[in-house]
Amino acid sequence: MEIPVNVKRTFSDQFCTHWQNSTADDNLTLHGFRRFKTAHLINLRFLENEIAELDRRIYQAGIRSESNQWPRDRLGLRHATKDRGAPGPDEAIDEKLIVRLRELLAQYAPTDAEFEDAGLAAFNSIMAMETYSLLDDNSQSSLRNNLSLEEIYKTRLVRVDLPPRSRQDPLQRRFHRYLRAFRYWRLSNDGRNDREKQSTASQGDGLSHQNTVFMAEALSRFCMAIMTVLFLVVPLIVLSYQEGKRAQLTIISSCLVLFSSLVSVLLKVSNLEMMMVSAAYGAILSVFLSNTA
Repeated sequence: MEIPVNVKRTFSDQFCTHWQNSTADDNLTLHGFRRFKTAHLINLRFLENEIAELDRRIYQAGIRSESNQWPRDRLGLRHATKDRGAPGPDEAIDEKLIVRLRELLAQYAPTDAEFEDAGLAAFNSIMAMETYSLLDDNSQSSLRNNLSLEEIYKTRLVRVDLPPRSRQDPLQRRFHRYLRAFRYWRLSNDGRNDREKQSTASQGDGLSHQNTVFMAEALSRFCMAIMTVLFLVVPLIVLSYQEGKRAQLTIISSCLVLFSSLVSVLLKVSNLEMMMVSAAYGAILSVFLSNTA
């Protein structure tokens, strides 16, 4: 099929912008792509409705069949609603329905490696990618003249050069959100809703890019390091001035409970990892208690 001439011109006009973004020095511009979350969800909803119609037709045909003789009736088919005028198996189940059902299921929830990038699997892989706000990258946000500053702040892009965020800690996600909000607050208060002013000011004061992923990771690690040092040093100092066994055991128990609670809330750890960390921390305090005794 031949592409119209005006579309060719459009591709040619877009090439300069795409070339500039594809050869950029900054990783945000170079590896940042839109994830189209809403478009993916709309597509999945349409697929879901189409499959639901076929599923309803299959169930109605099965209810009207004579093979419902299971004594336990785990699916509760005896109490299922029967649609009026619904066709039986001979009329409802044909090759066309089966082929259509296979096509929709392959797009919705693929089970074969051939369709691993379709439907729910594709959406799950996209949502697992590391994200950042379009506001963090002035090179790309300056090209979106149809969006306001609020819309640019809400638009999320994905980083294809980073691993999935399956182990991202809640503390890191919170820092990530605060950094995005702070940049939006700073730009909005500086009166940079005008795109030209925003672009000029960002290039002049070093705000053209903000790697919130790296900054959030660094801040979260720094905070966890400070918290670990405090939970080691402060109890040791307090225990060194306590001679009573009851007071020492109370301090150790309180610190152990507080430390375990913070680890489980701030970090994304499994139950086994939390038990190992708590046991190691309790062992350190116990060794110090035995030495002082």
